[in-house]
Amino acid sequence: MDKNTLQKIVKLSQMLLEFDKLEDALPKVVQEIKNIINADRSTIFIYSQSSNMIWTYLADGVDKLILSADKGIVGYVIKNKTIKKVNDTSKEPLFYKDVDENTGYQTKNILSVPLLNEENKVIGVIQLLNKEGGFTKDDINIAYLFSNYLSAPLELLLQKQHSLNLKDDNDYII
Repeated sequence: MDKNTLQKIVKLSQMLLEFDKLEDALPKVVQEIKNIINADRSTIFIYSQSSNMIWTYLADGVDKLILSADKGIVGYVIKNKTIKKVNDTSKEPLFYKDVDENTGYQTKNILSVPLLNEENKVIGVIQLLNKEGGFTKDDINIAYLFSNYLSAPLELLLQKQHSLNLKDDNDYII
């Protein structure tokens, strides 16, 4: 990883501390990680342990998604607290096709990385989609570093907005 990439990650982490709302912060994070790794799309899912749901205010290309945390590759990452790289979704049994069917997007490859807090609990997942040629070991290392730098600022934003009520958004559940 080059010095410029590391500086971008550190700067973004510091910038996130200036935000009060997730819906203001997430677009910046999503765009930056997508550009650094050169993926077509990226998403940051926030995990609600109490409801066992994952959600995002903004998934790149989609306004809002709410899903069960038991489904798909994101669910696997949450359950196992591990990175999951899939360079051919057509051969991956964990791939949850319903999201593509509902959004009209075709996912070919995925890199998902857990966001862990200081207590090693999952607070979310960074997911990158459709990198030309597939995801590499360098991409995994960058996304892992990115997740480490972003976990604390994102958790602070979550604490500021802890009043989110998923029950009002059932129409977004896939």
